[in-house]
Amino acid sequence: MIAAADISAEDGWSRSINDFSVLTFNLSSGGAVLHLIIPMFSLAVASPLIIRVFKKACANKKGVIPLKKQTILVIADLGGCPPHHFYRSVAEKYHIVSYVPRPFAISKAHAKFMEEYSVAVIKDTDFLNKIEDFEHPESIYWASGDYDKGEARAALDIINIAKMFAVDAITTNNELFIVPMAKACEELGLRGAGYEAAKRARDKNLMRESFNQAGLTTIESRRVNNVDDFKQAVEEIKLPVVLKPTYLASSLGVTLIDKDCDPVEKFLATEKALEKLAVPKSVTFEAKYILEKYIEGCGKDWRDDEGYGDYVSVEGLMVNGEYVPIVINDKTPLVFPFTETSHITPSTLDHEAKEIIYDTAKKANEALGLNYCATHTEIKLMKDRKTGVIETAARFGGWNIVPQAHTSLGLNFPALLADILINGYSAKLPFDENDHLKQYSANLNLYISDFREQLAGDAKKICFNNITLPSEISSEVTVTSFSQLPPGTEVSCEKGFESLHPVASLDLLSKDARKLKEAIQTIRCQSVLSAYDARKLNGVIQ
Repeated sequence: MIAAADISAEDGWSRSINDFSVLTFNLSSGGAVLHLIIPMFSLAVASPLIIRVFKKACANKKGVIPLKKQTILVIADLGGCPPHHFYRSVAEKYHIVSYVPRPFAISKAHAKFMEEYSVAVIKDTDFLNKIEDFEHPESIYWASGDYDKGEARAALDIINIAKMFAVDAITTNNELFIVPMAKACEELGLRGAGYEAAKRARDKNLMRESFNQAGLTTIESRRVNNVDDFKQAVEEIKLPVVLKPTYLASSLGVTLIDKDCDPVEKFLATEKALEKLAVPKSVTFEAKYILEKYIEGCGKDWRDDEGYGDYVSVEGLMVNGEYVPIVINDKTPLVFPFTETSHITPSTLDHEAKEIIYDTAKKANEALGLNYCATHTEIKLMKDRKTGVIETAARFGGWNIVPQAHTSLGLNFPALLADILINGYSAKLPFDENDHLKQYSANLNLYISDFREQLAGDAKKICFNNITLPSEISSEVTVTSFSQLPPGTEVSCEKGFESLHPVASLDLLSKDARKLKEAIQTIRCQSVLSAYDARKLNGVIQ
């Protein structure tokens, strides 16, 4: 361990501890870990020292630096592609340098994979409890700490670290750092989404306006900052409408407002709930909300088989401004109103339907002007096989969507993105899922809403015990993983924000997509929850 005082004595640096950054090097010779502390304000000065240690970290056990691998800087934060899959996939071909702007937004499991596969990890000490390390939480649903650096400062930190390691590309799985990263890439001359395009991909008002101007199905919308804006927008658009925060992700705060509720009460309740969610200062927006007309779906015009949702998601890549589709994921019905339940990869829609969806995704992402990035696009399946774009993102989809593409199609999506960011192309594109299909895969989340009939009617909060899966799951379906909350975990029974609080998660495989979908229905309908009313710990609910 090299202490801050050691660096100050040797190099004449004299700053408070909060001005320093911790770098952890994974030394491949012997597996040792080295912590190095340098000033965030003077990364350029530190570069010669850092590069010497960096080369050591890249050396093999004989101390010989191997043939040069190119280096990709990963901005590590909450969300997106699961860390175990992302880091392992990229590290097969490239050196990874991980930058952690918000250490409190990294779980212990995330930190483990990040530190295992990165040759260097940089943590901003503004957020560390102790200088040697950071006690990462066991799990995170939404990072609750404060990040008070603005967009320009966040981008500058990324730029300085990128220069320090002379990286060849920069990427992130996190929605909230898309814009600062794009700004940094642009200033460094590295491939990326593009700064202005990234802003359109983050701000839902700018996004909807771009879609409407591109000839896609027009969805009427208004900008909303306060209750007066909201009242006027509802009057103009008419119910039903959807209220969305322009700056969040994971469907957080997305609210259906229809004739069955008082619109103003619903708006004020949403505002109050969102006050609890910390958002980095680097996230900017022109208006807090977008209010848009609810898009009516019509799944029966797209397929005869029941049990699917009326929307899909599409994973793709932007390569030099051109959209390249990868795979469509089917969905099962939402927990009302907008909480996703499961994704099935790949879609079983017919060829004509897929072509319509791919064309819609192409128009949507190219309308934003995105240059080089991954994309995750959600599309509503409307009457007469028309489509409505719900939204898109300049990043990978979350949940296990990216690992599912590997399981079902053998596609190493993270490495493919790294190839494109570093080289500008990949010989593996275009990609045709029909040539690679091995099996169907699904990722399923269970929520309190799946068990409401099993709960006491007045229960506000439960102490979770366990979930028992039904025994009638088809023998043609394999449950490859099943995780649930630890016994004793308190869970709110109130509706809203359920996407942050699944009580269990499963991964499933089958050669038969229909059997997979039926298994999901069975698990959601027949699983049994054992829990205790938090007010009566001696009384078992089920």
